[in-house]
Amino acid sequence: ENDISMDDEQEIDEGRRRGRRHRDEEDYEPEDDDDGDYNGNDHDIISSPPPNKKKKKSSSSDNAADHSPLNDRHINPTGKPAEAGIIQEVYVENFMCHRKLSVKLCRNVNFIHGQNGSGKSAILAAIQVCLGAGARRTHRARNLKDLVRKEAGADCSGAKLRVTLLNKGSDGFMPEVYGDTITVERSISMRSGGFNGYKLLDQNGKEQSRRKADLDAMLDQLNIQVENPVAVLDQEEAKKFLTGKAEDKYEFFTKATELERLDRCYAN
Repeated sequence: ENDISMDDEQEIDEGRRRGRRHRDEEDYEPEDDDDGDYNGNDHDIISSPPPNKKKKKSSSSDNAADHSPLNDRHINPTGKPAEAGIIQEVYVENFMCHRKLSVKLCRNVNFIHGQNGSGKSAILAAIQVCLGAGARRTHRARNLKDLVRKEAGADCSGAKLRVTLLNKGSDGFMPEVYGDTITVERSISMRSGGFNGYKLLDQNGKEQSRRKADLDAMLDQLNIQVENPVAVLDQEEAKKFLTGKAEDKYEFFTKATELERLDRCYAN
């Protein structure tokens, strides 16, 4: 029973040769062909997968995305400068340390540098106050009268702030009324009976409104959020965010996500 015939030995040798040839074929990695059609053995031809029927569903979802209401938003085209909501000029008079100052800004990034006490933060505070923020939000005073320049003396009637915004393009706020620019003027009176409020001026400097509701509507249209620390981050807010307690960081979060404003609106 242990005897092996010659035919059996030949079959065993043939099987070994086939095994070696099969291993050699597996270890062989052909070089890349120019036409990319080589796939090893003739019997290993890789056929292209059948067309996926689910592509029709994806196309329908793409069509739904094309009709999304988000596509109706006005977005500045790539490479084209913004046309609305950009600060063009800031003017202050008897505000903090400035007697009179006019700063013209470009549409892109602006750097304001200077020594300590030269009034860099006063420019940022002027933008905040002129666009509707309270005095406490600037972290410079508790009320608006404290922001009036002290060196002006008792004869000073108050401070005046102006912020001029671009109002061009499809995102502009009532362009038929205000034109290509809107100037927000904020008056801080030191005298009783003086005017403390806002004025909206058109491109010709003509007054069009004194209503705070119109200012809020314009800020909402141009998406300007002066009380949002993500939009306006002063030194004190930055300190709270970096080294503050958990309560301070949560307050920062509620302001940044506008949850604080929503709570205030629904509470009223």
